Amino acid sequence: MPKRLLVPQDSKLRDTWGRNNRKIPDRRCSECGKVFRPHRSSGKYCSRKCSWANNGGHNRQPETWWTDRKGYMSGRVWINGKHVFIRKHRWIMEQHIGRPLSKTEVVHHINEDKQDNRIENLEIIQFGNHSTNHNTTRIYKKGYKLNLTDEERKSRSERAKATRIWEHTKPKREV
Repeated sequence: MPKRLLVPQDSKLRDTWGRNNRKIPDRRCSECGKVFRPHRSSGKYCSRKCSWANNGGHNRQPETWWTDRKGYMSGRVWINGKHVFIRKHRWIMEQHIGRPLSKTEVVHHINEDKQDNRIENLEIIQFGNHSTNHNTTRIYKKGYKLNLTDEERKSRSERAKATRIWEHTKPKREV
């Protein structure tokens, strides 16, 4: 016996703007009973929540991974019942050390291959140290890099402290 449709067969199906171009009539959700507009003729549920409630969440994947546009493995994992976006090298390191990483901790790929997420290739570094490591080997495309000795760098730093140049550049706040 064919399923009963909510719209009589003789009336035309109209879309949101009133045009007669719909092919699939509205249906009632098999789980919650709400009337919804299905995307395909086989659609039985109004949302993923209703679909998961009906099948016990068997089609819910524990992890989903892909390569993002920067070349890292990114994905979504379930943490404490929530779907969370995370990069795979951070996820692997958190599982290895048994705690969440802080925002100042960076997981560094030792061989600089973003796809190589073996635990032997990963190390935790503070953000500032990671920036320093990468910027010392960086090849600058524009501008120049000063080849200063440590003494010259220290004397310039002392001169800047003596003139307190940063105090003159900040706007003073009125209280």
